[in-house]
Amino acid sequence: MSVGYGFERRAHVNMMTDTIIANLPEAGLRSVMRALMSFHPELTSGLELETEKYLLRTNDAFDGSMSELQKRVRCMLGCGLAFESVSALTTLVDYFKKQVESGQEVDLEGEASSVSVEGDLIQATTAMEKELVTAEGSRTLSEYEKHFVQGLISSLQSCRIAFVHAGKAFPFARGLAALKALDAEDEAHHAEELGKIVLTPFAYGDPSKLETFKIGQRVVPRLFGGLWQLSSPAWGTAPQSKIVEHFTNYVNWGYTAYDMADHYGDAEIVFGKFRSACSHPEILFAATKYCVFNPVVITPAVIHANVSERCRRLESDKLDLLQFHWQNYLDPQYVEALKLLQIDDRISNLGLCNFDTEHMEIVLREGIKIQTNQVQFSLIDSRPTVKMAAVCERYGVKLLTYGTLCGGFLADQWLDQPEPEPFSCDITPSQRKYFEAILTWGGWSLFQTLLQTLSAIAAKHGVSISNVATRWVLDFPYVGAVVVGSRMGISERADDNFAAYGWRLDEEDRNAIEQVLAQSHRDKMFEAMGDCGTEYRGWSKA
Repeated sequence: MSVGYGFERRAHVNMMTDTIIANLPEAGLRSVMRALMSFHPELTSGLELETEKYLLRTNDAFDGSMSELQKRVRCMLGCGLAFESVSALTTLVDYFKKQVESGQEVDLEGEASSVSVEGDLIQATTAMEKELVTAEGSRTLSEYEKHFVQGLISSLQSCRIAFVHAGKAFPFARGLAALKALDAEDEAHHAEELGKIVLTPFAYGDPSKLETFKIGQRVVPRLFGGLWQLSSPAWGTAPQSKIVEHFTNYVNWGYTAYDMADHYGDAEIVFGKFRSACSHPEILFAATKYCVFNPVVITPAVIHANVSERCRRLESDKLDLLQFHWQNYLDPQYVEALKLLQIDDRISNLGLCNFDTEHMEIVLREGIKIQTNQVQFSLIDSRPTVKMAAVCERYGVKLLTYGTLCGGFLADQWLDQPEPEPFSCDITPSQRKYFEAILTWGGWSLFQTLLQTLSAIAAKHGVSISNVATRWVLDFPYVGAVVVGSRMGISERADDNFAAYGWRLDEEDRNAIEQVLAQSHRDKMFEAMGDCGTEYRGWSKA
């Protein structure tokens, strides 16, 4: 009897749950799903598995629009069907080829626009790269995989010819370059060469206001452009021509250093092509990363291959700065990996990424020369001041900081605004992370008090709230540079960001900020989140 009751109860709950699913507005259902994934991450694998089953089960029967096909591609990428998405991507590319061949106007702004499909090509390439990672480093494409990838490349090349014949700009230049780079046997992986780009540094920015510091022997600015946004269409997608235009403008403002990584989509390729085409390539500084997220056996060959790949994608014989991330501290091979990286003469400077104080100090005590450590640091998350600062000053390590503007929350646009719905479509995944940090720090009401204080200071100095938040971090002596997210080709904030240079917070400013920070739970942030980088390793002291 009890068994039957239990089954009936489960059936009843499922029926009522189905009522919710059937009647929630689409936006509401998505908000609830995002909340479930956030608060119950153990459900993620189940969602991915059931999505995969559904997509494979309905693949042959699908006969929808190009917009619906693009959505299927994105679902495939979301649940790990990277190589399986190639056929659908080929269909999308062929669709645009037929459009231009028939003289139709190519859709640039619609849901399934050529620009957005290029973002999907980049995302798919990144997903395929992840599937090639092995415990021995990485593998080459299998013959089966190569067949599909080369088929897509062939379609892209045919599409390019059609666009050129029609006198139109080829919209998939980034995607073609990224896919060719995926095949290690294809050395000529650049889809098309850029024309010579003439740079005029400080054509816009005032060079007298520029602040610099040294990484090894290189003098670099204290504001780096961050290329994380190139990793996903979630931050928007832009054609290569628009990205080159924004890069040029940024350099002409004085932004000559850029942060990227092996998993930031095609960021290395885009930057490498841009730098190679510039009139003064020597002034540009690339800070890229070697990130080890999965188990690997460290050998000289594995290390050499990864450095070679970074050089190849950046079109350079040398790496200006290679930042090393190691996911699992329980595996001590990170020390051996860094020793091998240190003796590779292709690496000009070696840094760390998201290392906590304890493990950074282990590395330094081994005699490994570390120039930088990239960590999260802001008015909301000041964990580096707890332990990291002292070790940095003792060993001469400079911090490169990200998250300094909390995903854009530390900005004028959020002043006097109500608390956002964190799982709505208007909030990016990055902002959800920082919103959670704001709640841990002290809540939305106190955050508004902080913004009001920063606004008054900004008005006093003739700058923005974001400039004050950036300046607060820059004023710490162990901070080398702040990495400011740059949505290349989407939006340009070079002028506003530059206003963080050339002034300092005075004692009155610092005291006003401190009065607000003293009311927060900043001291408990370290206990709740752990030391720098711990949040990315799934550990917590809470």
